[in-house]
Amino acid sequence: MSRLIALVMALTLLFCTSCAGITAAAVLSNSPPPQPATVSSQQSEEPEIPDGSSASVEASSEAEPYVRVIDPTMPMVALTFDDGPHETCSDLILDVLEENHAVATFFEVGVNVWKYPQVLVREAELGCEIGSHSSFHHDLSKMDEDELLNDLYTVDLAFSAIGVPQPNLVRPPYGAVNDTVKTATGRSLVTWSIDTEDWLSLDAQKVISSVQNAGNLDGQVVLMHSLYESTAEAVQVLVPWLQEQGYQLVTVTELLSYYYGQTPQPNTLYGYSLFTSHIRTDTPLEPPSRYDT
Repeated sequence: MSRLIALVMALTLLFCTSCAGITAAAVLSNSPPPQPATVSSQQSEEPEIPDGSSASVEASSEAEPYVRVIDPTMPMVALTFDDGPHETCSDLILDVLEENHAVATFFEVGVNVWKYPQVLVREAELGCEIGSHSSFHHDLSKMDEDELLNDLYTVDLAFSAIGVPQPNLVRPPYGAVNDTVKTATGRSLVTWSIDTEDWLSLDAQKVISSVQNAGNLDGQVVLMHSLYESTAEAVQVLVPWLQEQGYQLVTVTELLSYYYGQTPQPNTLYGYSLFTSHIRTDTPLEPPSRYDT
């Protein structure tokens, strides 16, 4: 009897042990495999710096926005570009201006504004000044008053359609003015004092030389055109060269205000005799908003 009882107890113990083993195996088979220790990408790429130094490093690495400041007592010159905008050359010129934190004044033709409105948007975003150069580059001095006003009104519509306020500066094509142009437009008329003749030579080095050999550029207005690759190539050299010579690159309105102490007035011509006078005002003015009319 005692042997029978012992046998029964042994079988019971064996059965329980087997069940326990099966249960353990089942638990292990349903458990996820152990995961290796991981290090965050931030920790691996950027070790922790004690005392909050990492935060200061991150803050200092962010470039400060450039703030353009004009010193009225220092030399300045205005670069101007006619006949655009152009599909590619205008952007090449703007690339150089943006890279060198410089600005210019662009006198644009209405028919081209309709074609390449995005160029004017970029000009405005970069702080450049936008003026009118008529609707079709026709000689304004050969128009009667109604024709003249209709021409300027038509190009105004192009500016307004793309969100650029109507310019108060007009550069008459060919620099041609008469009494009607001077008195009927209600705009400020702007010509130039240094003509690079870039349209004639189509030679970047000749354009560069025409500016570099022009003598004292302080207070002057340079004429170029934004239609030619040769002009864009010349600008790549001229912009940094002018800055190295100590010239501030300003818009026409900034030149008139800071250098000559004048804000652009309607039915007034600003041209060669003024820009070659080199007579700096003792009372510089703060220029009005670029697109005030």
